[in-house]
Amino acid sequence: MARLASRALGPLGLATLGLVGALAATLALYRAGSAALEQALDARLRGAGESAALLLTDTRASPERLDALMRANALDGVYVVDRKLAVPADATGPARRRVDLLRTDPAGVEAALAGETRVGPGYAMGELQVTVGYFPVRGSGGQVESVLVLEAGRAFSSARDSLRRALWGGVALSAVGALALALVAARWLRDERARREAAAKAARGEALTKMAAMAAHEIRNPLGVIRGTVELMRERSGAKLSARDKESLEDVLGEVERLRRLTEDLLDLSADRPLAAQRVALSEVLEEAARATEAAFPGVKVRRSFAELPPVEGDAGRLRQVFANLLQNAAQAQGEGEVRLAAEPDGSAVRVRVEDDGPGVPPEVRQRLFDLFVTGKANGTGLGLALCRRLVERHGGTVSLVPEQRKGSTFEVRLPASHQ
Repeated sequence: MARLASRALGPLGLATLGLVGALAATLALYRAGSAALEQALDARLRGAGESAALLLTDTRASPERLDALMRANALDGVYVVDRKLAVPADATGPARRRVDLLRTDPAGVEAALAGETRVGPGYAMGELQVTVGYFPVRGSGGQVESVLVLEAGRAFSSARDSLRRALWGGVALSAVGALALALVAARWLRDERARREAAAKAARGEALTKMAAMAAHEIRNPLGVIRGTVELMRERSGAKLSARDKESLEDVLGEVERLRRLTEDLLDLSADRPLAAQRVALSEVLEEAARATEAAFPGVKVRRSFAELPPVEGDAGRLRQVFANLLQNAAQAQGEGEVRLAAEPDGSAVRVRVEDDGPGVPPEVRQRLFDLFVTGKANGTGLGLALCRRLVERHGGTVSLVPEQRKGSTFEVRLPASHQ
């Protein structure tokens, strides 16, 4: 659990780091954009107010002129305040004796009457924040006689809303980017773990094949001496041997032969000995493997199902070894009865299936069934299927265990057909 937790911290840490970095950049951009927007809105309102105040110099401010100013600049309100804090003209309503203190800041009016322009946040209408500008309007003598008040709400608010939407969009994109980074990191970690496991597996396999080659070479010579000695004893003793002694010597020779075949399998796994490549009639190879299986397991019948098959390019002896191994595994698993051997053309290849009604392959070894020294049998060596895969792949084909949907096992071999 601790190892899994430490592996999970890698993608989570990268995702968190990516999210924090993206959010920091988004917030920094938002602050910069918000400051630039406020400056632009302030400049826009100042420009509209100062130009309008100049036009109103020595001119009476009428509601019509103020309404035209309001529409031209997409404002929410335009009115004039005199020194008595009365409203002589208003674009949105009748003139009033006193200003509406809920809308107008007396300090802003006083500053404008003193000749100072002021622009800043004013009042709020629900969620709508209104920006108000106070601009001095001078008379012919250059004295400030009144104050032009401009109110900007909806036009300015829409720009701020667009910026806020951009902020939340950036936050969402940052989260998506962090999630994508976490997924990429998790995928990379998984691929890296698989690569390391494959490298470790390859290293173990290489060490095992080297050990198998050494063991085969060391065992083969003593086996030859044992076989020669036993045969010499049998020849010299002749009629002096009892039936029981002869049977014992035959058992010894049988075990020596079994060990000899085992050493040959080890040598085939440890080194790619040259194939005797030629055009092979696959139906003949399958027939020979079936007969050998029936001879080794008298209680088992091989039901053939193949007719005219295209030839394949390869080593007939090695292919016979592959199919005899698969058939004998099936016969051994079933014990008695019938195993099925079927072959048919499949596009540019030939597909061969070996089926039995035995107990099937244990689930815990299915994924590693073709690995060296992995077996599902109590007395198995784990060499037969590994050798089958090695030989089939050297012929350019594949061998696999078909997913089991019934009792028994089905092995499938695909070999490329000869193009000559």
